[in-house]
Amino acid sequence: MVTMKDVAKAAGVSQAAVSYAYSGSGRVSARQREQIFAVAAELGYTGPNIAGSSLRLGRIGTVGVLVPGSLATAVEDPSTALLLKGIVEVGELADVALTLLPVNRSADQSNPVQSAALRGLVDGVVMHCLPNEHPVVEAILARRIPAVAIDSPRLPNIPYVTVDHRQAGADQLNHVLGLGHRRIGIVSDRLGPGALPGLRELSDIEDVSETYLQQRLAGYRDAVAAAGRRGIKATLIEAADIDMQSGMHAVEQLTEDPEPPTAIVATSDVHAVAAMKVLERKQISVPQQVSVIGFDDAPIADLVGLTTIHQPLCEKGKTAATILLDLLDGRARRRSVKPTELVVRSSTGPAEN
Repeated sequence: MVTMKDVAKAAGVSQAAVSYAYSGSGRVSARQREQIFAVAAELGYTGPNIAGSSLRLGRIGTVGVLVPGSLATAVEDPSTALLLKGIVEVGELADVALTLLPVNRSADQSNPVQSAALRGLVDGVVMHCLPNEHPVVEAILARRIPAVAIDSPRLPNIPYVTVDHRQAGADQLNHVLGLGHRRIGIVSDRLGPGALPGLRELSDIEDVSETYLQQRLAGYRDAVAAAGRRGIKATLIEAADIDMQSGMHAVEQLTEDPEPPTAIVATSDVHAVAAMKVLERKQISVPQQVSVIGFDDAPIADLVGLTTIHQPLCEKGKTAATILLDLLDGRARRRSVKPTELVVRSSTGPAEN
């Protein structure tokens, strides 16, 4: 097994210098840090074992929450806010520092240890919606940092908290199909590291990096298949991010289709509300001309009368935090699948004849 001492010897530096490089300390120059990382990569060294250090020194009282994208997006996303609320409501974490760690969606595959998530000293991490093969996930596994996933990644050695996204997706689409809608527009979160431009048929989409979105789209296909497919046009567009501006831009493109949708299905409430804003600006009535349905049941959904799929976001955060505490105490891993529910409000209605 390659150790820090081996890296120091191969790089011709002190063991302290290697430690400083991984902790992000200014005691080593950027050039020396890059040299150390390059030597470490050649030797197959993935960094100091933070979990092991914590066990030797005692709990340091910090839990990291890894989220994809920027911090600005994370704090604006109501679903992330509710998950964080659930995590901090766990009594044992009352005096624990919670560190929000942004993870680049297209992280440098050759040097994942440079991520802020792995430079920070934490007792364990909660990962929210990260791709299975993201280098940060691989590094966390290699360094044996106690970790729990919310929704994804979905890997054998990581316990997770989720909902049945496939069934929830089917429920979402079945609702508008049951109202007679046959031209469906889907506004999706990113399906990969970068959102692909333009409209695509749902049936043509195969490459999806995150487990929960793979399952959600599978549920949409299940609903279309159960309805007989005939006469159903399901068109998907990816939003660049989970924010209002990205959602509005995506919906603008949907409405410019020569055969625009009579129902818009969004994979988040943020994008569903963005759809309602665009339709209002274009003087397209909701739900008389276009129905809109979201996902999450964030507080904004009730405020605007949005039909949506309710998932227990706070409860997911609480459960993930409890499982992480169990891991830190050496108890067995476990998994949890929470229920979802269709909540019908005023944003959906029968299709026009």
